[in-house]
Amino acid sequence: MKILSPVKSVREARELVAAGAEEFYCGVMPGSWQARYSNVASPNRREWAVSNMTGFDEVTTMAEVAHAGGTRLFLALNALYTEKQYPEIEEFVRQAGKSRVDALIVADLGLLLDLRRMGWEGDIHVSTGGTIFNDETVAFYRELGACRVILERQNRISEIVALARNNPDLEVETFILNCGCKNIDGFCTHHHGINEVRVPLWWNVPKKLRLDHYLLSYMKRMPLPVREKISHSSMFGSVGACFLSYDIDIASATASPERQNQLRTTFRNSFNLFSGFDTCGACAMPDLLAAGVKSLKIVGRGNPLHKKLQDVRFLKTCREYWTEQQPQRKDYESFCRTLYRKTYGYACDNWCYYPLEDAAIGAETL
Repeated sequence: MKILSPVKSVREARELVAAGAEEFYCGVMPGSWQARYSNVASPNRREWAVSNMTGFDEVTTMAEVAHAGGTRLFLALNALYTEKQYPEIEEFVRQAGKSRVDALIVADLGLLLDLRRMGWEGDIHVSTGGTIFNDETVAFYRELGACRVILERQNRISEIVALARNNPDLEVETFILNCGCKNIDGFCTHHHGINEVRVPLWWNVPKKLRLDHYLLSYMKRMPLPVREKISHSSMFGSVGACFLSYDIDIASATASPERQNQLRTTFRNSFNLFSGFDTCGACAMPDLLAAGVKSLKIVGRGNPLHKKLQDVRFLKTCREYWTEQQPQRKDYESFCRTLYRKTYGYACDNWCYYPLEDAAIGAETL
């Protein structure tokens, strides 16, 4: 099982290789693309300029650094494109090949069908935007040439286990750290990065300094009542449709009224400033390892380098503890929580990608 880290620069690549990253993914948004379509129409579903490189010269050097350290590099081209954008995307594909990128991460079916005609000879990974929930979808993408599928965040552990075990000939990748969005990527039509266009100076300078990351990290150290009040306020303005105040109801034929009320409250409270912040799935790593999952993805191309290094080292230590010490499951979970607090300076607060009850369900299927 590989640790897949986001990377934004050659310097980051060097330090992350030394820290233990075994795969990298990155995005490119040239100035010509941003001028024509704006960052809101990013070619890789990461709309903030700070999350992207601006050209392929750096990608070439990054690939050299990655390969020298035994690490592979993947390029995200996982947006949905218009017909007018295809000539530029085809040029991206050609440049990626020249840069010796190992795989393209793709969601657009038209691009997936056309990659080989464009001359792409590397691996093809289907993005989480491909909305993969079952074996039929995996088979569909396999027939189109994919060698890896990236599962949606909404898959439960039992479903991930089944998909990985039922498709041993295809690599399965799952999310493990950061940005546990409540929405399904492939179905989401929310526009992000709007403030980067609407209020560029007010937004871009703090973003480039990563002040948003430091602010949220500081808030996580606040007492819970204070943190909750701030996170549901509008004091920071609208940073995306994900943070709007939604009226949510539960449609279920099986959930009891009490359970429906619990779910309704949980989902309403989850759409706030902390939505998806620093979500963690480390406690479920034993289930993912046993199922044959090939890669654990850390989200956060725009995070500061020290955060990326923390994430890689945290996961590497968790994996080593489980595989080398072979502890009891409860001891492993306690180890993860203790290490999380030691690494990041605050408790995980049960912000789980895969809640422990899901992990228990997954374990029963192994």
